[in-house]
Formats: sequence, C-alpha cells, structure tokens
Amino acid sequence: MSSTTIDVTPESAAGPSRWRRLVTNTSFQVLVAAIAAAIFGILAPKAGAAMQPVATSFIALIQMLIAPIVFLVTVTGIVTAGGMKAVGRIAVRALIYFEVVTTIGMLIGLGAVNLLRPGAGVAPPAHASGDINSYVSGAAKNTSFSAFLADLVPNNAVGAFAGGHILQVLIFAVLFAVALLRLPDNVSQPIVTGCARLGAALFRMIAMIMLLAPIGTFGAVAATVGKYGPQTLTALMRLVAVSALALAVFVLVVLGGVALLAGFSLFRLIKVLRGELLVVLGTSSSEAVLPRLMERLEGVGCRRSVVGLVVPTGFSFNLDGVAVVVPICVVFIGQVYGTPLSFGDQLTLFPAFLLLSKGTAGISGSAFVTLANTVAATALVPVAGLALVLSVDRFLSLVRALTNVLGNAVATIVVARWEPGGLDRAAAAASIGLRHSKDS
Repeated sequence: MSSTTIDVTPESAAGPSRWRRLVTNTSFQVLVAAIAAAIFGILAPKAGAAMQPVATSFIALIQMLIAPIVFLVTVTGIVTAGGMKAVGRIAVRALIYFEVVTTIGMLIGLGAVNLLRPGAGVAPPAHASGDINSYVSGAAKNTSFSAFLADLVPNNAVGAFAGGHILQVLIFAVLFAVALLRLPDNVSQPIVTGCARLGAALFRMIAMIMLLAPIGTFGAVAATVGKYGPQTLTALMRLVAVSALALAVFVLVVLGGVALLAGFSLFRLIKVLRGELLVVLGTSSSEAVLPRLMERLEGVGCRRSVVGLVVPTGFSFNLDGVAVVVPICVVFIGQVYGTPLSFGDQLTLFPAFLLLSKGTAGISGSAFVTLANTVAATALVPVAGLALVLSVDRFLSLVRALTNVLGNAVATIVVARWEPGGLDRAAAAASIGLRHSKDS
C-alpha cells in the first residue's frame, strides 16, 4: 500500500515540473511564437506586415552589443593565448578552412542548379529595376575587393564600434591585445581582468535580451507571412526548393563529413545550438545570435582565443549558405532569360564571389548585395533578373542564415581541435560527443 503511494506521488509532481520546464524553455517559446505569427499573418495580413518594426528592434538590441563583445572576447582571448605566434597560427588555419569549405559549397550549388534547372520554363518579369535599387542601398553597392581592403582598417576606432564594422573592430582588438602583451604585467593584467569582467556583464545583458526572442520571432514571421502571403510561404518557387536542397546536402555531406573527420557529432552540435538556430529561423539573421554562439562554443570546450578570432572572422569570410545560394541564383537568372552559362562562364563566378563576398556582415539582405555585385561584375546574366530573386530573398535568407551559423560553429570546433590546447576534450566529449583519438 505504502509503496503504491510513493510511486504515484513523484509522477504527479514530476508532470507539472516537466511541463513548467517546457513552457519556460526559450526554444519552445520561439517555436510557438513562430506558429502563432504565421496564423496571425494569414488571418490579418496588413496587421502582420506592420509587425516588422518589432523584429527590427529585437535584432537591433542584439547588434548594439556585438561590437563590444567581439572586442572584449578577442582581447582577452589573444592575451591568454600566449602571444602572436599562436594567434597567427589560428588565423591562418581558419582562413584556409574557410576558403576550402566555401569553394566546396559553390560547387554543390552549381551542381544542383545545373542538374535540376529551376529556371527552365519560367517567364522573365516585364520590368525589374525599381525594387532592386531601393533594396540595395547606395552605401552597400560598392563591395568590390579594393573597397573592402580600403574599408578594412578603421580611420576612427569609435566609428568602427558605432557603425558595427566587425572586421574593423577585430583589427582594433588585435592591435590592442598586442600592445597589452608588450606591456609589463602590472599594467596589462588589470586591463585584461577588467575586459573579462565587462565581457561577463555584456553576456548577462545578452541573456536578458534573449528572453525577448519569442517576441522578435513573432514580429519577423508575422511580417513575412503578412507581406508575401501563405501561398509564397508554403510553395515558394523551384529556386527556393533547389537552394534548400543544395544547402541540406552541404550540411549533411560536407559539414557532417568534416564533423566526422574531426571526431564529433554534427547532430549533437545542432542539439546544443537548437535555441540559437530557432532564433535564426524566426529572424532570418545569423548576426542576431553571434554573441550567444560565441558563448555556446566556449561552453562546448573551445578556448576563448579560438572563439574570439574564428567566429567574428567567419561571419565575413565563411558564409557557407551564401556560397551555395549565390551561384544557384546567378545560373537561375541565366536559365530564365535564355542565356545559359557555359562551364567556363560558371568558373568565373568563383573568383568574383570569393572577392566580392568578403566583408558581408551576415545580416538579412547582405547576401543579396553580394549577388547583385557578382551579377554586375561578371556581366554574364541580365541585371534585371535580380527582381526574380528579390521576390523570394526573404525565404532564401532563412536557409542561408541557418547554414552560416552552423558552418561557423563547425569551423570553430575544427580549428580549436587543430590548435594545441584549443579544445577542452572532456567538455567536448560531454556536449558534442567528441571521440578521443591517439593524438588527443
């Protein structure tokens, strides 16, 4: 009798506890908010479209902290790494990895668009340019490689922070950290300690802001459904379907293969990042989760010096989702307008993309700027065809951003594994299933 009572009571108490944990889980709240927003956008499209400022404000809250967090994490990471030799080694390995994986992504995109031909039989639009000119701002149009190099070094450190130029902030942080390494310990140590404490405060602010993620997701999804309609959300176009398929192949085959070679589970990493990935899915912005991504990667065992260098750099040099989708879009435009690209033509996309994509910030819309400049630079397809891509770019940005975040997470873990002492193997084994090898 007594044993029956003991067995039943814990179950009845555990039920509400599990339900309470589920309801208070941010990932669950984001998912519910996305579903509710889609329904709201269908039932009240005008009101849904008017919700865009809610999403924009949420992303702005995150963006205001990105530059200082990148600066503080990079400074403390470099100083604790043990000198510029280690920093240079990390940077070189990261850049080599970025270029190799990005090139593979472009090959997958070209293979998918040539095999499935999503633009075949699609009638080109009668007029095109007006919306494109309003979408690509004048400041963003000049993304040539020479302009990228000219804009790489800030002429005003405060301006780099105010403008949110991540690469400029990164360069300033590296120079500041090198200066600290050359100062006596009694001078540099209090500064480093202060940076670490200030970074902890900013990460606490990020945790507070992320409590608003369901509200931001609701605004983004409601605005998308309200503006474009449920028919676009459910049956977009063959272009979106082919892009999503190519990105799925890239994630499963390329990132999955890299993870397998590095000895950890991609699916366990996705589970660790599920909250961040849901926010990306709701907001179409990979930059919205950059601070939390850095924190998560430290949690799975990556050393701060690796995270502080690889993640911010990756958001400009390792946009895997963009690398897969941009070639698809260029060839798609050629198919629509009856100007198919030869094998040689498609090869010219590689240097153009690799140069023009550098410096894009990973926010929703910047990939379209890269596409527009690639089309203009190569002159292989009509510029007017960009209107077709623009009509579904909001949906392409969803899958691009997810791939960008996951690709940078994998890159950071791989570089950390390459770096001696760069990965806490016990923490990585517990969180992402890292296997111990002979060289561990």
